Amino acid sequence: MLKLLNVEKRYDNGVSALKNVTLTVEQGEFVYLVGHSGAGKSTLIKLMYRELVPTSGFIQINNFDLRQMKERQVPQLRRTLGVVFQDFKLLPKMTVGENIGYALQVIGKSDSEIKEAVEQVLNDVGLEKQADHFPNELSGGQQQRVAIARAIVNRPKILIADEPTGNLDPQTTEGIMDILQRINNRGTTIIMATHNQQIVDELPHRVIEISEGQIIRDEQGGQYTHELDNNQTTSTR
Repeated sequence: MLKLLNVEKRYDNGVSALKNVTLTVEQGEFVYLVGHSGAGKSTLIKLMYRELVPTSGFIQINNFDLRQMKERQVPQLRRTLGVVFQDFKLLPKMTVGENIGYALQVIGKSDSEIKEAVEQVLNDVGLEKQADHFPNELSGGQQQRVAIARAIVNRPKILIADEPTGNLDPQTTEGIMDILQRINNRGTTIIMATHNQQIVDELPHRVIEISEGQIIRDEQGGQYTHELDNNQTTSTR
C-alpha cells in the first residue's frame, strides 16, 4: 500500500527535512502522524501525493514508484488518493456539489455518475441539504466536511489528511473524527497529521512520531503520552 525506504529530502537552501525515513503502512490502517511544528510531517505528506520528490530513497504508493514516475503519471497516482487540507481549499465560485463533482468531471465521468456519487458522499458527511450552497455560506466544520466528501468521492484507497481538525472547535472536531473513522471502517487507509493530543489519546490508532526529520516512535494503539503542540485555534461549528 505505502512503502518508504531510506527516504531523504533536502531543500535547495540546504535544509534537510527528512533523514533516512523507512516506513510501511498496510491497507486499512489508521495512522496518526505527529511531531512538533517543523519536524517534517508536511514534507512527508507532500512526498506521498507527489507534490515533492525525494532527494534519495524509494517511495511506493498504490504500486506507483513516486521517485521514478513521469510527470504525466502523477494524475493517475492522485486518482487513487484523497487529500484533505486544514484550510479546506474549496473553490469559492463553485457550489458544494460542484466542488465535490469537479474531481469526477475532469476524469470524464458522466453527469448521471457524478450526480449519484456526489449525493452519496454528501450523505456520508451529513450535508445532504447543502449541495447548492457556496463555501462562504458554510461554517468551518461544514467546509471541512465538504473537503472530506471531495476527497473520497473517487473512493480512494488512501486518504491523507493534513491537520483536518486544526482550525475546528472540540465538538466539530469530534464530528470530523467520526466521519474519518467510518471511512476507515469501510477499508480506506487513513494517514492523518495532527497536533491534537486529545484525539490521539481518546481514539487510539497507530502513532508515528517525527522529530528533526526522523521517525523516533512507531506505536500500535494504546494511549500516546508524548507532549504534542496543542495550540489550535477554533472556529464555529
